Amino acid sequence: MRTGFILFTVLIALGLGVGCAPSAKITKMKRGEERVVDRIPDRPPKWLNTPFEETKESFLVKGEAKGGDVAICLRQAKANAIQHLVEAVKIKARSEFSEAVRGVNVSEASLGRYLDSVIAWTSENIEVSGIVPRGEYREKVLVRTYDGVRYYYNCFARLSIPIESYLRARETALARSTAEAQDADAKALAEKAKEKLSR
Repeated sequence: MRTGFILFTVLIALGLGVGCAPSAKITKMKRGEERVVDRIPDRPPKWLNTPFEETKESFLVKGEAKGGDVAICLRQAKANAIQHLVEAVKIKARSEFSEAVRGVNVSEASLGRYLDSVIAWTSENIEVSGIVPRGEYREKVLVRTYDGVRYYYNCFARLSIPIESYLRARETALARSTAEAQDADAKALAEKAKEKLSR
């Protein structure tokens, strides 16, 4: 009986010792201090430091979201990546259309209206169905609070879209700019862009 009692006492002591170890580490943290306690996958992917990449086949973008529940955080990271993708398309379209119509003798106002239109049309016609997930990464973060701890997630998502999807959207914008040209300036810009950018 006595042996059983001693064994029971030892087991309780061991259990308390193991249970208190993490708490001791947490109590040493300053209030507001944060610590990553889990990563999925175990190591941050290389693309985490690459917000945007263009290859011969696709555009690749990174989105991120911080704080809150993991499911919501991942959805927000993907939405953020889509937003970055649209911005990347706009930048690419502005660069290509600006270069294509360089030297056309039109007013600054006409040029501005034309570029605004074709950039908007290109980004509107990107096929969201063509977006492909290329990776996810998340971190579970512990935060020391005044009355204990709380957890939140940092989530990152990488998406890609084929260059072909962008080129189709650009073709649609070229055709629309030709069809909707209302004056001589708009027609000159549309014809020049079509000459330079049509496949």
